[in-house]
Amino acid sequence: MKITFNHLWRNSIDDHVLALDWSPDGQTLAVASVSGPVTLFHLDGTRRFTLPAHGFGTMSMRFQPKADSSLLATSGQDGKVRLWDSSTGEQVCEMDGGAAWVERLDWSADGAYLASCAGRKIRLWTPVGEMLQAYEHPRSTVSSLGWRPKRAGDERPQVLAVTGYGGLNLYTPAESACIEENPWKGSALVMAWSPDGRFIATGDQDSTIHFWFADTGQNLQMWGYPVKVMQLAWDASSRYLATGGSDSVVVWDCSGKGPEGTKPATLQSHEDLISCLAFQPVGDVLASGGRDGNLMLWRGMKNKKSPLLTAELEESVSQITWSPNGKYLAAGTEAGDVFLFEVK
Repeated sequence: MKITFNHLWRNSIDDHVLALDWSPDGQTLAVASVSGPVTLFHLDGTRRFTLPAHGFGTMSMRFQPKADSSLLATSGQDGKVRLWDSSTGEQVCEMDGGAAWVERLDWSADGAYLASCAGRKIRLWTPVGEMLQAYEHPRSTVSSLGWRPKRAGDERPQVLAVTGYGGLNLYTPAESACIEENPWKGSALVMAWSPDGRFIATGDQDSTIHFWFADTGQNLQMWGYPVKVMQLAWDASSRYLATGGSDSVVVWDCSGKGPEGTKPATLQSHEDLISCLAFQPVGDVLASGGRDGNLMLWRGMKNKKSPLLTAELEESVSQITWSPNGKYLAAGTEAGDVFLFEVK
């Protein structure tokens, strides 16, 4: 089936685009800048609000994943977590992250819990800013965190995975301590759950990736990357994991017993390192952004030397994100430009 890639609009925030996120209804795009302000754009490109967010710099930003919610969480280099009403631009509440920089945020799939990390401090919050749990990583600064995905009918408790030096730890809001430790003599930098919750993938300090089987703690390590892998993206079926770590997209097939003993596919066309990756949440198209300023679309995770479509964005692509319905792709650059494309 033929795909079209229509450029709808271009705006600028005059600063490096640090993060992008869509509201659950797909009508608002939040754009966070390195210096701190967060700009909210309507789907049609209209600039709605600019939130002051964090004066010393914003580090993370996530919309609450509930269909009727307008709640946006931000964290930054002032040690704070803030909740905002994106429909009015007003701050709802402010929380203390526990250290000078609050690096990461993530909402649970049902929007009931917000996790934050600052240094070794891990905190769980309610949507009204009440702190439920406070943990401390036993070995190192927390590098990444993420809640296990949940689908309709999944009655398992919410589980938060946390990475740092020494392995992968699991937590749940009902318990005041770590419920499971998965040791490894190394340091994970980024992580991503597969949508079915079977795998946790990590990109590691030693330029490898790990696949952790969530139910058993078994892990597989994959080598061959020239630089650290900081980009991980799962497709909606949980079959494919796309990774950065070079100027090619490396794609692992995780069907059956998993990727052990398999050879990954490579998607080659970028002329510099991959800087961001994202699969359609509905559909099978992969978007890749590169330091070469190119935004590319791919379909069919086999060895390829040319993408379906390419858009030249002029500057290094720092962030990309699909709208919840998979129809729109937003991209931000290090120069502060924000683009919106329609993919159909």
